[in-house]
Amino acid sequence: MLERALDAEGRGHWLWVTAEETRNLSLAGLGPALADAARWLHQPAEARSSLLEAAPPLPAAGRGRRSLPGRPGKILCLGRNFAAHAREMGSEPSLEDMLWFAKFAESCIPHEAELAVPTWLAGRIDPEAELVLLLGAPLQDATPAQAEQAIAAWALGNDFTARGVQAGDKEKAWPWVRSKNLRGFGSYGPGWLPHDQLPPFEQLRLQGLVNGEVRQEAPLADMLYRPGRALAELSRWMSLETGDLIFLGTPAGVQALEDGDLCEVQLLAEDGSLPLGVLRNRVARMTTA
Repeated sequence: MLERALDAEGRGHWLWVTAEETRNLSLAGLGPALADAARWLHQPAEARSSLLEAAPPLPAAGRGRRSLPGRPGKILCLGRNFAAHAREMGSEPSLEDMLWFAKFAESCIPHEAELAVPTWLAGRIDPEAELVLLLGAPLQDATPAQAEQAIAAWALGNDFTARGVQAGDKEKAWPWVRSKNLRGFGSYGPGWLPHDQLPPFEQLRLQGLVNGEVRQEAPLADMLYRPGRALAELSRWMSLETGDLIFLGTPAGVQALEDGDLCEVQLLAEDGSLPLGVLRNRVARMTTA
């Protein structure tokens, strides 16, 4: 998995992390931008190997402090992409008109960072466990097959939502911008798994946990808009670029969070493994506004 970490001087490095070792890909020449990482991840495994072989290994103590795994150009999110979640939000699922919205990169925090909720924010806050894709090539007016070929890598995401704010904005026919983009109301990571290393969707279940309890769960096969189809639709409306992220929607089971809750997202394979690891963020009310 490709992760991002800060060294003692605050410099960012791309690290290739396995159970056996960690290698510094930045010292081997991988550029600092997320688009640089996306282009490398988008290559076939044999093409990626030369950089891996050139990257120096690091001791566990030298990994540094984890940071957000790259800053995207755009973050687009699918709404109501699991039928059961659409129904719990009061609408019927549809394959006629895909619902999507934007999340700002500035709103996102890394794995294990604290979600600091402003004291002035009233109403319910929900976590939304998601699978996130990283685009490895630009797309415009793409077919689903072309779009599928442009996926570089996968990570986990949490699309935190100020549900009370969202409900009020819906009543006013306002967009969802405020409820989805408070500081800290998005997380993705811990790192990027190359597209060709993820098991088939039919073998994977997305789970959202709070304090160790599974609250959200659904097979990825239940997605209404699978990644290729979703990307093709988005590419009709705008140019998608290398390094863009797509949050692919959340299962049913969203519930309100409380101060101190630990939110986790994981992708469970048939053999019990977690191919994308676990994304963790704890919720805490800020002491000052």
